[in-house]
Parts: sequence; C-alpha cells; structure tokens
Amino acid sequence: MSDKQHASSSRRGAHARPSAPASQLAPAQPGAFRPAAAQTGAYARENYGSAARAKRGGGVWRVVFIVAIIVFVIAASALAFIGYGYWHGQQNNKELAATGFNPPDTAQLERTDLASFTVDWDALRAINPETIGWIYIPGTTINLPIVHTDDDAHYLKTDFYGETNWAVSFGAIFLSAENAADFSDANNIVYGHHMNDGSMFSPIADFEDPDTFNARRTVYIFTPSGNYRLTTFSLVHCAADDPLAQTVFASEQERAAYVQDKVDRSVVSVEGLPSATDMNHTFTLATCDNSAQNGRWVLFAYVAEQTAGAAVPAGATSIVNPEDVAAVDEAAKETAA
Repeated sequence: MSDKQHASSSRRGAHARPSAPASQLAPAQPGAFRPAAAQTGAYARENYGSAARAKRGGGVWRVVFIVAIIVFVIAASALAFIGYGYWHGQQNNKELAATGFNPPDTAQLERTDLASFTVDWDALRAINPETIGWIYIPGTTINLPIVHTDDDAHYLKTDFYGETNWAVSFGAIFLSAENAADFSDANNIVYGHHMNDGSMFSPIADFEDPDTFNARRTVYIFTPSGNYRLTTFSLVHCAADDPLAQTVFASEQERAAYVQDKVDRSVVSVEGLPSATDMNHTFTLATCDNSAQNGRWVLFAYVAEQTAGAAVPAGATSIVNPEDVAAVDEAAKETAA
C-alpha cells in the first residue's frame, strides 16, 4: 500500500464509529427476554402459589358472604313473623272488645249503675264456650274476656280464638283451674301475659308508680250472673315460686292473715283501707315481670260492690237481704190497703 492510500485509510478509520459486537446487532428473537429455565420454574411456582392463595381467600369470603345473607334473611323473616304475630293479637283484642264490651267514657262510667253494664255473652261463647267473665280496668288497655278450664297451661299458649303462635303467645286471660268458675271463692286468681306491646296484663306492671296505682284503683269484673266492682289494695312483686296462689282457707283467721300479708308486702303504700277481715272476697291479678327473670307482678283487689245476680258471698246463705224482703212486703201491704 502506498503512503497516500495508507493516509486516506487512516483518516477514514479515525472518523468511523466503532463497530458493535455481533451479538448486539442481531435482531431480538422471540423469548429473548425470558428468564433462564431454572428462573422460569421458580417464577411460575411463586405466581401459582399467590394465585392459589388469592383464589382460596376469595372462596372463604364468598362463603362468609353467603352465610351472612342467609342469616340476614332468616332474621328478617323471624322479625316480620313476630311483628305480624303482635299485629294479629292486637287485632283480635280489638275485635273482642267490639264484640263483648264497649266501655262508656269516664264521665258516663261513673254515673252508670253497676247492674246496667252488659256483655254479649252469647257472641263470646259462640267463639269460646269456656268464657266465664270479662275484666275491665278503666284507664288501661285491659278490657278482655276471662276463660276457665281445668288446665292452667292451656291458655298460656292458646288465645281466646283457639289459635296458637310459636313466635308470639298472647294466650288468654284465664281464671285459675283451682277456682270455681262462678268467682265464688274467697280469693279468685286471674292470670294474663305481660306482652311487650303493652297489651293483656302488661299495665299491671305500671301500677308500681304510686300515681298510676292511685289513679286506677277500680276494676270491673262482669259475669253472666252479675257484676263486681273491685278496689285495689296491694301490688306485690315476687318470685314465680312465691306461694300467693291460695284460693280457699281453713278459717276466717287464715284468710284475714293472708290479706294482711299482702297489704304489708305492697310496693305501694295505700291509705284508708278496710280491715283485712272486712276484705272478705278478693281477686288476685297476676302477670310476669319482663325485667326480672321469674319475677311476677301481682295486683290484689277486694269486692267493693256486687250486683244482686252475683255469686253468694262466703258465709251467706242467700244474695237477698232478709231486711230488704221484709221492707218490700211491708210496702206491698201498704199499697194494697
């Protein structure tokens, strides 16, 4: 090579870019950026484990969600069923009041003679042949028929119409099986449920307040044979196993001691009561205390007035006063003369 050619070649070499290695100039091949085989296996295992764990986690939450939905549906259905039970019971009680006894307003009630109050016994007995009476406490929701049977447990679940409801048991107001059905015993025990909607015998619990007790001391018991006007004298709070359910007594002294015990145990102080001896015909109204386990509220009342058609009082041989008969005879003689 000549010097001139060498110089020219040198100039071109000086300005030329260095050549890249063949490996860099080769076009990228498919999979050229994948990890090596060993790395690929580890990568796959790692990502498969993450996906599997995610899948398992999603499955667990899906099960939890489904269970929660099922529980919600069951709870909502139960609440709806309970709500319907209360509504149905309230409607039944309203229907009974409209059928049996529609009380007058307060002013008229005070002017009405006890014998003038009437109940449609035929209509009630057409619904329930075991109807024996009606209880009404002015100023409360207590305005219901009384039934009687030889099994006290029956009307705990069965209502006046003979219906039962496992979710809401209104039952019925019933006279103790130990009592005579004509209310002639010295002490007559009447039971009723304490419902959460304030119906049946629930208002009795409100009598714990002295103002409420004193404002609602009159109780009416109507029967096919006559009517009673009662006056309350005691409210006792006790346990379910308290021996309050006594209907007959061996002697007048035992009966009077029973009444005096209830006066002494009353949670409300009552002034101006007759003596225990004079309160010789009593009624006991019992219900549960929903705020205490196995607790009971028991309201006691004595007969202040009864109509001529009522049962014969204890110790008497007739409901007719002999002096009244003599007076009528004398008046008849004078008229004839």
